[in-house]
Amino acid sequence: MVTGLLHGFADVGQPLNILLLFLGTGLGLIVGGLPGLSSPMAIVVLLPITYSMNTLSAMMVLIGIYMGTKLGGSFTAILMRIPGTPAGACTMLDGYPMMRKGEGSAALGYSTIAAVVGGVIGWIFAVVFVPVIAYVAQQTSNADIALIGLAGLIIVASMMPGSTIKGWIGALLGLLLGTVGLDPISGVDRYTFGSINLMSGIPFLPALIGFFGFTVILSDIASLEVRGESLFGDATIRLPGFADVIKRWSSLAIGVVYGIAIGAVPGVGATTSTWIAYGYAKKRSKTPELYGTGIPEGVLVPEAAAAAGIGGALIPMLTLGIPGDGSTAILLGALILHNVQPGVMLMQNNPGIVYGILTAVVISVFFMFVIARLMIRWFVRVFSQDRAWIFPIIIVLATVGAFANTNTIFPVYLAIGFGVLGYILETRGYPVITIVLGIILGPIIEQNFRIALALSNYNWLTFVGRWPERIMVIVIIALIINEARSAFNTLKSTAANAKV
Repeated sequence: MVTGLLHGFADVGQPLNILLLFLGTGLGLIVGGLPGLSSPMAIVVLLPITYSMNTLSAMMVLIGIYMGTKLGGSFTAILMRIPGTPAGACTMLDGYPMMRKGEGSAALGYSTIAAVVGGVIGWIFAVVFVPVIAYVAQQTSNADIALIGLAGLIIVASMMPGSTIKGWIGALLGLLLGTVGLDPISGVDRYTFGSINLMSGIPFLPALIGFFGFTVILSDIASLEVRGESLFGDATIRLPGFADVIKRWSSLAIGVVYGIAIGAVPGVGATTSTWIAYGYAKKRSKTPELYGTGIPEGVLVPEAAAAAGIGGALIPMLTLGIPGDGSTAILLGALILHNVQPGVMLMQNNPGIVYGILTAVVISVFFMFVIARLMIRWFVRVFSQDRAWIFPIIIVLATVGAFANTNTIFPVYLAIGFGVLGYILETRGYPVITIVLGIILGPIIEQNFRIALALSNYNWLTFVGRWPERIMVIVIIALIINEARSAFNTLKSTAANAKV
């Protein structure tokens, strides 16, 4: 592990990689603070730019954006009462009241220090657990890989906010889209409708651009008229003293623990961890009535949870090929586009990429701190501008990116079609991340599933032949039964209320 990290620091420390990571982090701070934009959207739009780069350099840009958005989302939440990211909405509860009381600089300082502490501790957990879980995962068979992928897909679909059934429908739709193209075993056409463009399957990039680019733009057009209630004039970051941080160590600890634990659960993400951590901190506080009135603890908890959740989300992504949130789902797609196969063999086949990503995370935390302190005044000016000019630029970049995938117009049509489909589904409560995850995991599940059957002479008992497989099958069945029961109880309760 130590040797791998040293190699990671040496690789990331190359001048070009450091520059790309620095620029990506700065851009992430801006993107995170602009409502209507998001980390997944920024990663998708810039993904085509990384085509000509080597894999590690490409990941530097994307990791920097991923890290920077976590802190950037709190800036507008504190200064303008407009959370730049969903997780920033929790920070707004106490950050904006602090600004109204003339403590805006202190609120920015607490959010910055919490993001740094959470990011570093989350990184430590990722560094410790990724090699361990990866080693265990490397002992898996094709049957194990297929079951792990299926369990991850079910968990993500089940953990999505809203209806579990809709989450499962999205996952099934993604699996269906993942079957388009030539059969990997027999070479038979599947759902191509005679189109040569679909022979190789649904391209990842147009799907990502459509669902995470065009869909978000269509969904957020209405928010362009939203403006902050006020703007903090003297935008500076005043860091708390060491004694202040130590006095409130429990708030940081709660945020970090919940961020890592919940962030590691595939599909849950930083938004859930921030609210759960905030609720727990408020419940155990001796003065819960002060939460929401503008206290430092209300800023420290959600920011530490959001930053620590990055380390948690990277654990399943780098070891099992299962994303912890929307951003890591796109990072998986980026690896595939650079001919790196994610999953349980990633550590064995590409250890340099894994340790490079882990190293980039902690360096990006340092960059995030420096950039935020030096450029907060400039960021505030950018945040306060009319955002109507941003979306057209994003549409152009997304369209060019889809075209650059194959230098043909067909991927652009696909991206637009997926964007409209994603918008329709999201307005009806269907999470698009489950569709994208189905497209990514579907081929992996199918290929390993069929190879496992072929190696066992088509004996279905191969999926319960050893205890690891039996445990995975039990987990999958238990998840399906539990969620089906919950859905049935919800329908039953709805029907009973309707009669009343």
